[in-house]
Amino acid sequence: MVEIRWELQGFAAGEAACPADLPGTGWVPATVPGSLAASPAVVERYGEQALADADHRVWWRGSFDLAAPLDAARLVVDRLATHADVYLDGSRVLRSDNAFRRHVVDLGALAAGPHAVGIRLASWDETATPRTPRARWRSALVPDATIRWRRTPILGRIPIWVGALPPVGVLGAARVETRPALEIASCRTRLDDSGRGTVDVELRCDGPREVTVQAAGEVARAVAEQTAHGAWLATVRLAPAAPATWWPHTHGEPILHELLVHSPGVESLRRRIGFSRITARRDDGRFGLVVGGVDVFVRGVVWAHTDPRGWTADPQAVARDLDALVAAGLNLVRVPGTGTYADEVLRELAAERGLLVWQDAMLATVDPPEDEGWLAELEAELRDQLTAWQGWPHLAVVCGGTETEQQPTLMGLPADRRRMTALHELLPRLAAELVPGAVHVTSSPSGGPRPVSIAHGVSHYFGVGAYLRPLEDARTAQVSFASEALAFATPPETSSMTDAPAERGAGSPWRDAAPHDRGTTWDFVDVTDHYVAAVADAERIAEDVTDTGSWEDLQRAAATAAITETFAAWRSGLTPTAGGIVLAHRDLAPGPGWGLLDASGAAKAPLLALRDVLAPVALLLVDRGLDGLLLEAVNDQPAEATGSLLVAAQDRAGNTVLDAETTLTVPPHGRATVEVEELLGGFRDLGWAWRFGEEPGYACVSARWRTGGGDVRATRALVPLAPRRPEPDVTAQAITRYGVVRVTVTAPDRPVVGVHATAPGWIADTGWWPLAAGDSRDLHLRPPDVAGEAARLPAYVTVSTLTGPSVTVPVEGRPHTH
Repeated sequence: MVEIRWELQGFAAGEAACPADLPGTGWVPATVPGSLAASPAVVERYGEQALADADHRVWWRGSFDLAAPLDAARLVVDRLATHADVYLDGSRVLRSDNAFRRHVVDLGALAAGPHAVGIRLASWDETATPRTPRARWRSALVPDATIRWRRTPILGRIPIWVGALPPVGVLGAARVETRPALEIASCRTRLDDSGRGTVDVELRCDGPREVTVQAAGEVARAVAEQTAHGAWLATVRLAPAAPATWWPHTHGEPILHELLVHSPGVESLRRRIGFSRITARRDDGRFGLVVGGVDVFVRGVVWAHTDPRGWTADPQAVARDLDALVAAGLNLVRVPGTGTYADEVLRELAAERGLLVWQDAMLATVDPPEDEGWLAELEAELRDQLTAWQGWPHLAVVCGGTETEQQPTLMGLPADRRRMTALHELLPRLAAELVPGAVHVTSSPSGGPRPVSIAHGVSHYFGVGAYLRPLEDARTAQVSFASEALAFATPPETSSMTDAPAERGAGSPWRDAAPHDRGTTWDFVDVTDHYVAAVADAERIAEDVTDTGSWEDLQRAAATAAITETFAAWRSGLTPTAGGIVLAHRDLAPGPGWGLLDASGAAKAPLLALRDVLAPVALLLVDRGLDGLLLEAVNDQPAEATGSLLVAAQDRAGNTVLDAETTLTVPPHGRATVEVEELLGGFRDLGWAWRFGEEPGYACVSARWRTGGGDVRATRALVPLAPRRPEPDVTAQAITRYGVVRVTVTAPDRPVVGVHATAPGWIADTGWWPLAAGDSRDLHLRPPDVAGEAARLPAYVTVSTLTGPSVTVPVEGRPHTH
């Protein structure tokens, strides 16, 4: 591979039509891969406002030197955004109008010496789109009506989503290399009914070759046979023993295997593969995912680009985000139709960590044209992207995009006008051909008598959320599968807000980062504020909250309660819900965004609390109203979980007034339920649903299940927050070992809620949970990623609750400096 040195320069309309017109000066160094904002010199030259414009005219110029001639050279350029002409040594070799395509251009022989690659990115007014036929509907996200014709991400062009810039540049590889004598064109894995594995390796080579394929510890030799389209196919059937299969991390081990392909006289090829069997359960019009014959409760996130300004893919940033999601018990990432397809980095890192992937086609809210040329280009794009998924075991769903059917449905169009060739014919055909092991979904949402049905198919559920329904709506709505849900504007943790502006109210840039719907007078901060009443009583709201920080704590608690209680209801046997996918995984800009991670990648309150509800082995406490509390133990693991279960109820003073102990055993991939009041001796109206007495008699219920794998906990506060007490609610101790600070928190006197710990810049692994009186619990603080230097240990840790002043304790086991 040849190293190319890149630089760029903008130009005005009518200028620089070809490389011969380019000036010799005025160029700035450029980052490839990446959009304009990935290059610091570009940001300095053109300024933030210019980069925020949706359209640019830019020349990218690359230079390289060959020490020796190349006999069979090729140029690889991946994802040119968007309308591009590519030149080599002054001659055009490629025209691309699709930001999702990977192009390989054979160059023939290249002489030794200097060479130049030029990429001219045209503005949209230079690349007109057809004016007819008119779209059947307009997008609610993007005001530019021509976007339906252009194959480019709409992220960065959505006015209501602050923080993203439109991609302009080379988003993937851009290199010159020698065409290899042997290359993997595709690689498919499959399991037969007996579990025996087969690997089909399609090769590009110059003739029939004897090929040795080593996969999953088996070695086989085959003479590749030529296929109808000129490639060579080698099929390897593994030994009768079934290969170890890949599982989502919540349900087993995500096992991958090395595949080695080699042939005499050529360089060996190596990649990883996996085996899985993923199907859909669609009983009674509902939807659920089944892996290896096991129903999997999906807890996922809508993926947000980790670099929405520069459009780079830093493997370390992606790995950190995925690790945080895995630690919280999430098991699926949905790549939405608003951005770009999962790249090699995301595919590999998700597979390693046991995360399923739901891949949307890059269509979102627009009317896909019925034009033959447009559909042919979409087919070429999908072939590029789906072929790249072959051999990977974790592609769970291939979907026709984001709200592609919802948009016309909510505008009242009848079914015949909502039919789209791209969604209803092209994508299902290509999915069946290229990735037959993945489940096909028409679009997100879809299914049922209407594509927006909540009780059928997959839905975008915002009953708890934007539509301000009470928290119990998640239980009573009988959601089938929420492929997008639970969008709340949540402030980052205080340890991540060291650079936050003092002004964070309405009209401030901080508040403007909160998402909102077009044409509305409210944003998602208002949504979160609505649910504050679910965790705090009116007296607390009116009299006790006098500063921004205290109110932001209540916002964190409100979003946490809404998301964790919804997932507890959905995961329990009380609902038919087979999964939920949170919008979204990460904030696009600093501020109160949708993300479970903030814009820096640090976990926010809901994610810290979710690990109790989403852990592979978990206890769920669900309030059924007049039917009382239900405790459900769920075990997603392939081994039995058993141990002693202790359940207790406390009054407001912190006295344990009811308790009971029993043995609880849950089979592999199973569940068991416990009627809490029956275990505690009979009807007690724990949740005060029957209104016995003038006020609630119980403040919290706690459960601890001592299993061989460790303690499993669930604690539920039964009353809203009371006004703050002047003295602290908790005591704490912080001890450092091996660079991690373990914080032990104890509630000595009364039940407390919203327990969390912070140290400037350090990252907690859990928090924002309630704690019964007399209980202790550990959490851990880990250092941020600091390149090239050891993280400095904090001198103090602050432990806070929502019901009393904070406690600051010194970190023990470290040298103190003053």
